[in-house]
Amino acid sequence: MPMLFALPLGLLVFVAITLLLLPLSLWQRVRNGGARRQARPWLITFNFWGTLVSTVMFVVFTAIAGFWWTNAWAYAALGWLVGLLVGVLGYRLTQFDPGPDVLFYKPSTALVLLLTLMIVVRLVAGLVQGWQASVNGVAWPQSGWLSHAGLLAMAALLLGYAGMYALLLRRRVRHHLRYRRHDRSVR
Repeated sequence: MPMLFALPLGLLVFVAITLLLLPLSLWQRVRNGGARRQARPWLITFNFWGTLVSTVMFVVFTAIAGFWWTNAWAYAALGWLVGLLVGVLGYRLTQFDPGPDVLFYKPSTALVLLLTLMIVVRLVAGLVQGWQASVNGVAWPQSGWLSHAGLLAMAALLLGYAGMYALLLRRRVRHHLRYRRHDRSVR
């Protein structure tokens, strides 16, 4: 009998912690997302390859999901292409501060805020959809940005953005290091 009370209590504690920590983590994402940081080549390369691995895993998941969710491939491809464009825009909006031995960069706080806002809107919409589906028996939309394929499009947009931004940042850091080495050898 005590085990029956432990499960709902554990679930309530989990929900309470999530509801408290999620807004804090989103605020930290916005606050730190536009902070000035040092471009460490190993970290940027690791980020690039990690994003590439995540993209491959996402493609596999989308291939499987495509059997059940209509237009999953089309939405994911469109989201990824838009994400690539947003990555280029994010790179163009980044402020670079080259030093003698190191490169600093500051991503666009406005773009970080917009991407975080997109995540929040989709999260809230998903919670409302889940509530309506479980309580009122309302079916999930089969198309549009509120559908499962729409969720894939948003995930693909974030992956495309992260991949393109990491690629362009990696190129910039490599160019900076190559230029600095060449500059030292000339002196």
